[in-house]
Amino acid sequence: MADLAERFLLLLVVVVAAAGLAWPAPGRLLSARDGIDAALAVLVFATGLSLRLADLAAVRTAWRRITVVLAVSTAALPVLAWAASQLISDRLLRSGMQTVGVAPAEVATVALCVIAGGDTAVCAVLLAASTLVTVLAAGPVLALLGAAATVPAAGLLGTLLVVVALPLAAGIALRAVWTPGARAAAAVRLVTVAALLVLLWQVASQIRLDAGYLRVIAALAAYIAGSALLGGALSVRLPAGRTVAVLLPVAMRDFAVAAGIAATAFGPAAAAPLGAYGVLVLLTGSVVTQLAGRRRRPG
Repeated sequence: MADLAERFLLLLVVVVAAAGLAWPAPGRLLSARDGIDAALAVLVFATGLSLRLADLAAVRTAWRRITVVLAVSTAALPVLAWAASQLISDRLLRSGMQTVGVAPAEVATVALCVIAGGDTAVCAVLLAASTLVTVLAAGPVLALLGAAATVPAAGLLGTLLVVVALPLAAGIALRAVWTPGARAAAAVRLVTVAALLVLLWQVASQIRLDAGYLRVIAALAAYIAGSALLGGALSVRLPAGRTVAVLLPVAMRDFAVAAGIAATAFGPAAAAPLGAYGVLVLLTGSVVTQLAGRRRRPG
């Protein structure tokens, strides 16, 4: 079942996103009860179970590329988000979309990297480093771009600590003392895919489509295309496993954290574009994962 779930991940993502759009009430109810944070925590914990300490130690051989990727993406993505947001006429929605540029790498990138057979440790380090940058720089960067934003670093750090850092550390610690057998490893892979789909379902249920949303979708698509091109450029001449480990974190930013920043800085209405961004970016990540997985399993 784990093999089938990974092989048909893109199809599952499309079906689940469509279900969230068509029947949003259950997903909205679950997300109102912290369902998104719970799904993220499960996803991160399952991902941590796939990380061995030896893999993390080997990251030191890639520290130069990681430093370049982090520096370039931190500088370029906010500008790219600001430029794409100019396609949106509504000032509040425009400000909300700009928060994707200061958000950290999407938590799901590490799980997708596992499925794609990429260098998960490099991906995890980029996720952790980008999260720290977000806590320290989100407010100042948004202000530099002209947004009257107030982003409390302490509250953001507390949320990321509970949802990301602690579950990831718990998964890595358990993996250090326990080597799963074939069945257990397959179960972990299946839980990873299931948590990703539950997360997507809740996000899709937040979208309220109308004619005015076409500009928002166009702006989000432009941003995702630009960030994917940037990720591709930053992964040039890397081995296949590290290519996907760099491409995914640069191209996919965390919609849940971006929504939290938008709601805090500009009000709840500003977070409206982030549900659509979450669906689009998870679809993009699933496409990248499927392509990378097929190259890894040519048969």
